Amino acid sequence: MLHKIQVWLNDLAVIANEKKRAAKADGQKYIWYSTQKNKDIKRKLSLEGEKLLSNGTRLSSRSSSGSSGREWLYDFALREFDENNHLIGIMLAVEIELSDSKPGGLVYDFNKLLQADAPYKVFILQQKDEVAFYEILGYLETTLDTYKHRLDCKFLIGCWLTAKYEFIYKQYDVRPMPNQGFKSFAALTGTG
Repeated sequence: MLHKIQVWLNDLAVIANEKKRAAKADGQKYIWYSTQKNKDIKRKLSLEGEKLLSNGTRLSSRSSSGSSGREWLYDFALREFDENNHLIGIMLAVEIELSDSKPGGLVYDFNKLLQADAPYKVFILQQKDEVAFYEILGYLETTLDTYKHRLDCKFLIGCWLTAKYEFIYKQYDVRPMPNQGFKSFAALTGTG
């Protein structure tokens, strides 16, 4: 699944580079602005994600680029429904943060993904270059390592490098650690 998402994002990068080359040939300048990039990413995830097979169940996307334009828990989610249209779960949760390049804002959105019980989680950001990406990656990896994961999941962090006009990726397989010290609500409140 995460490899497919990388392919989809790389498809968008090819289109952006073609537009940039065409504009340059016409003496113009092309910039893939964050608002358009965000819409393009959500549209691509929606179109391709709903084509995926899911053992006889139906996949449906939900994003903040839908009819209301408002965010629904995550910037994008690929939800799975049974034959009676009951929600089974979320297969994919995606957070896209293109307007904030500072650690605080990025970690805030990344934290939302940590809470998702989706088996696949994707975080998309942008930085000027690889040096800036790896600096931010340090913050995100610390956050990922600190969180007490309860489920196995796969994380993909994709970063649009504005200086190179391409995506760069880092993938993580996350496993719960035994004996993480979770306490029940009753133990925390002294009621049990």
